[in-house]
Amino acid sequence: MMEIDGGTELTGILGHDISYTLSPAMHNAAFRHYGLNWAYLPLRVAPEGLGAAVEGLRALGFRGFNVTIPHKLRIAGLVDCLEGDAEMLGAVNTVVADNGMLVGYNTDVEGFRAFLRELGVDIGGTAVMVIGAGGAARAVALAVAREGVAEILVVNRTSERAVELAEALKKAVPSTEISVRSFDREGMHGAGGCSLVVNCTPLAEMEDLPLDRRDFAPGTWAVDLKYGEPTGFLRKAESWGALTAGGEGMLLHQAGLSFRLWTGKEPPLEEMRSALQRAISETA
Repeated sequence: MMEIDGGTELTGILGHDISYTLSPAMHNAAFRHYGLNWAYLPLRVAPEGLGAAVEGLRALGFRGFNVTIPHKLRIAGLVDCLEGDAEMLGAVNTVVADNGMLVGYNTDVEGFRAFLRELGVDIGGTAVMVIGAGGAARAVALAVAREGVAEILVVNRTSERAVELAEALKKAVPSTEISVRSFDREGMHGAGGCSLVVNCTPLAEMEDLPLDRRDFAPGTWAVDLKYGEPTGFLRKAESWGALTAGGEGMLLHQAGLSFRLWTGKEPPLEEMRSALQRAISETA
């Protein structure tokens, strides 16, 4: 059991609905592994309170924090500076407190790449469909671009946000072809030529997504960033012959990179993985 005292260094996760978050289980296991007097807390913040919350965490001396839905884009304008992928994408999932400065990072990009490597997925030279246009979708799109894909198809219910994502990507990876598709059957036609389809939206059922059997040739990967029980999207894709994976792997690897940024220590990934699996089984 973790004990918190006057010397405990604090971290946490900022989100609107964080009742589902499993990040505390992973990070607190990592702190215990090293015997660190640190704690990771879930922090519920409504969109209208985000600015005040960020300044409150600064004043309280938090060592850093993660950021999740729906704050990943807006928080980019609330920290003091952005580094690396966060600056490139305008999306932040990790904040580090550095001598009073709040520095925004994005560990989702390299977290997703590590997840793909763990799965043994080779998407070089292929087409990939990214469903969604929020902070997670931006990270996934940049990750697959770095894996050498030939084309990225961006699909989102709000076309303006999909165009914003595409424009940001074209600046970051001008050699990758980026196309925006409408969120309907006609727009998604062509997913069948993709090696990987990634759902970065809260829409968990295949019926909510205008995809069908033709979009999942044998060997196609379907990934849903939601974690826990397989979503209807994944179950249906698997029944059509696709290889499938939930978002646990990305969650683990982005968390490990955040841990390294905060502590300077190598993340104990196996302890974090075990803690994540226990937390998933307890919430099933």
